[in-house]
Amino acid sequence: MTLCKPYTVFLTSLTMLALLAGCARTTAQVQPEDLLTIKTIVVLPVEILSDGQSGRPAKDMRQLEKGQVLLDTMLAEYFSDRKDIAILTPGQRDALEKEMIRCRTSAVVTICRTKVADAVLLCTLQRFTEREGTEYSIVSPASVAFEYKLVHAETGQAICSGTFSETQQPLLSDMFQFFKKAKRGVKWLSAEELARDGFQQKIVDCPYLKK
Repeated sequence: MTLCKPYTVFLTSLTMLALLAGCARTTAQVQPEDLLTIKTIVVLPVEILSDGQSGRPAKDMRQLEKGQVLLDTMLAEYFSDRKDIAILTPGQRDALEKEMIRCRTSAVVTICRTKVADAVLLCTLQRFTEREGTEYSIVSPASVAFEYKLVHAETGQAICSGTFSETQQPLLSDMFQFFKKAKRGVKWLSAEELARDGFQQKIVDCPYLKK
């Protein structure tokens, strides 16, 4: 059977992308001897990043607060079997602030110097927008953006960080992202599903946090 030219081009493109994806996985790994000694980590409650304006619409704030609870839950679930990591509630964080020193890391002011742990994990949520529509027919897609930063308590320096920012696009809209999107199937994700996918992608990039 003779394949039509567009189909042949499509298959050729997929083959090239597969080869590129295989090459992309051969990245240098952090060697154990390069890691700092981190025996205990404190995880602060997720913060909603200010947009620098007078205020967000009530609908946007409700969605952000929903995303904030979700990220706090994901952190608690992910670290549930780590005895070296303590998840703080807002009340526990506030009680510890007297024993901590605020310092500046990049453009973010965070609590970083403390005697209660070797490192502090700070997570901020910038965007959490639910899709409008269903799994297979939407008006607008889900959109999520968050960042985490692991700060060394002794020096106040960020020793590990990750950023996720995505507004879901149709499967064939970006061929270089085809294989990542194909794992999700053809459906439109909810904001929670997109956030969980991004969390799993990014948290393992930090050798101090991955299981």
